[in-house]
Amino acid sequence: MDRVAHQLRELAPALAFLAAGVPLATLLDRLGFFESLASVVVGRAHRSGRGTSVGVLWLLAALTTIVLNLDTTIVLLTPLYLRLARRTGGDELAIGLVPLLLAGLASSVLPVSNLTTLVAAEHYSLGTADVVGHLAAPSVVAVAVGWFAYRRRHATLLAIVEPGRVDHRALRVGGIVIAGLLVGFVLGPGVGVDPWITALVADLVLVGVTRHLPWRDVPVGTAALVAAIAAVVAVVVPGRLAADLATHSSAGSVAVVAVLGAAAAGLVNNLPALLASFGTAGRAGWSAWAWLVGVNVGAVLLPMGALANLLWMRIMRGEGTPVSWRRYPALVVPIALPAFLAAVAVLVVERVVVG
Repeated sequence: MDRVAHQLRELAPALAFLAAGVPLATLLDRLGFFESLASVVVGRAHRSGRGTSVGVLWLLAALTTIVLNLDTTIVLLTPLYLRLARRTGGDELAIGLVPLLLAGLASSVLPVSNLTTLVAAEHYSLGTADVVGHLAAPSVVAVAVGWFAYRRRHATLLAIVEPGRVDHRALRVGGIVIAGLLVGFVLGPGVGVDPWITALVADLVLVGVTRHLPWRDVPVGTAALVAAIAAVVAVVVPGRLAADLATHSSAGSVAVVAVLGAAAAGLVNNLPALLASFGTAGRAGWSAWAWLVGVNVGAVLLPMGALANLLWMRIMRGEGTPVSWRRYPALVVPIALPAFLAAVAVLVVERVVVG
């Protein structure tokens, strides 16, 4: 029961962000922020005589994930990218897929990019230099390989169209709220304010502005499902798992552990998979770095892999572009799998070179 309680305590901030994040996207949409911002982007492309580059959207999603976190990428960019696709007649699924892919592929560069990395850094007493030194290169390579895989399957330039009406009030109010969000996400953890608290405050502000309470959008069922799975994992998975993993540090074992980490994330979610791997391990060996690559970069492969994936599916459904659990792998795996394998290969090379 102690392990169950520990799992749920560690998972609680992520579940709270999930509960606050979906209503946040809904409220910003109701304000008209995403529609107006899409009009601004389309208008600039129209004036320049060139269509909006999907490559720029790809880089924006990568930078948002790296500097802020993967959940911010999902909440703020998915609705925006869908609006851009609709305005330009682009493929909504293809453009809406970009934030999801980068929320996984770019989530291992800095500790703040992913809650799993933050938890691991605290457990192993890791600094930013440790994380960047081991995980930045695999993540950056995953972003690059993912882009080449994406462009082989989807168009990389949005059409030039006439811009629509811009609601300057929506831009102004939404911009202030998002600026507050970004400040809270960056500075809040340093003073004990979790990202979910910042998101909840933004929700309350937007409820006051829009006069709308999106209680139906709170994903209570999804949060309860993930919590239940985490509790089961804490009971079923033996505490000696971390000790067993730590004994496997050869180059070949690093690749195997990373794949196992991705598989575990896909089955039970990445945070429970990470917590179950800790056990009594006191330092981060190569197996720990491999497991992190698996539960971070590899988590995007299946819907259950990360809360960000579930958040994305919920937002896509709310936007009228639902993606079923069966269709999700067909959209994601052809792009994310080569990127994940490239990340694993880079980590193996690091292991061989560094020793």
